[in-house]
Amino acid sequence: MRGITKKLLCAAFAVICAALAAAGAADAAAGGNISVIDGEAPYSAVIKSYDYGGDNDGKTATVRVLGIPIKNVSVSVFKKTEVLVGGQSFGVKLKTKGIIVSGVCAVKTPDGEKYPAKDAGLQTEDIITEVNGEPVLSTEQFTEYIKRGQSVKITCARGGEVYETELTPVQDERGEYKAGLLLRDSAAGIGTVTYIIPGKNSFGGLGHGICESETGQLIPFESGEVYEAKITGVKRGKNGDPGELRGYFEKEPCGTLSKNTDEGVFGTFDETPDCKTVQIALKDKVREGDVKILCTVDGDGVCEYDAKLIKILSYDGKTKNFVIKVTDERLIKKTGGIVQGMSGSPILQNGKLIGAVTHVLVNDPTKGYGIFIENMLENN
Repeated sequence: MRGITKKLLCAAFAVICAALAAAGAADAAAGGNISVIDGEAPYSAVIKSYDYGGDNDGKTATVRVLGIPIKNVSVSVFKKTEVLVGGQSFGVKLKTKGIIVSGVCAVKTPDGEKYPAKDAGLQTEDIITEVNGEPVLSTEQFTEYIKRGQSVKITCARGGEVYETELTPVQDERGEYKAGLLLRDSAAGIGTVTYIIPGKNSFGGLGHGICESETGQLIPFESGEVYEAKITGVKRGKNGDPGELRGYFEKEPCGTLSKNTDEGVFGTFDETPDCKTVQIALKDKVREGDVKILCTVDGDGVCEYDAKLIKILSYDGKTKNFVIKVTDERLIKKTGGIVQGMSGSPILQNGKLIGAVTHVLVNDPTKGYGIFIENMLENN
């Protein structure tokens, strides 16, 4: 009898330890927040109940061990989610909210070089939002103010703060008034579509935002268009020198852009692309191991390549959640690994969409970062 009792106690102790370990793993992974697909049990059987009332805000789950409530965590509930998986290249043209100072330069005058913009305190990456109290929407509009040769009051955004100054144009050697500024009011580039929501044609792509090269800050978004992109060549990546996809946009847009966020760009296609349907897997189901990358790097269209998810970095972070390594010699031969333009390439594990490629590791182009798919879907 004592032997049986001892075995029962040991078994019970093992169950308790396993349950506590599972609860600890759930808590560590979730950081007090979890995501679940409606009808699926998260973290095995540790979390027993969750409240589906209302929208995603305010839902809670109770972590129980042997039926005993341990703690409550907030929950985001995704419906049984299927999406159309992407992998095709697309072009993005983004109109900025305001105009961006991309450079401050000299104006050659009969009296030598002068720096009106620099003298006014303007800097690279400033975003000019108003001139003489009026919203400025394009570089052409700004140029019209400068051509008049009169001093203008400028309001700009700088590092999240408002900066105001006065700029006085000067005449160059041809008698034209100049400000000594290099400006742009748009951005363009090639990326990869991650997914499309069936029935809505809404999509997510890139897996990261379109940012200023110097500051890394998101470019302020006003409006945008998306285009089909044709890949014509590849600059192969190598250690210390990221590669890139090269190509061109079709003449007419195929959709609109609605968001530029840290987790990617989002919008709507005019027509539903021809893509296969897959289920998503939330972050608690993602594991280190074999994965597939879908991308377009040549005229063969969307192709599937082998890779490995080698490290999960963060369950709580919005971006750079894990590290992947390209193992497919076909892709390495074509591109050297991950190159610019592959951002947004879908990543599948066990046939389910788990996330997207976001960045290449500069010192090893076979490696790059990925983002969990649920972080992107929260923007749709």
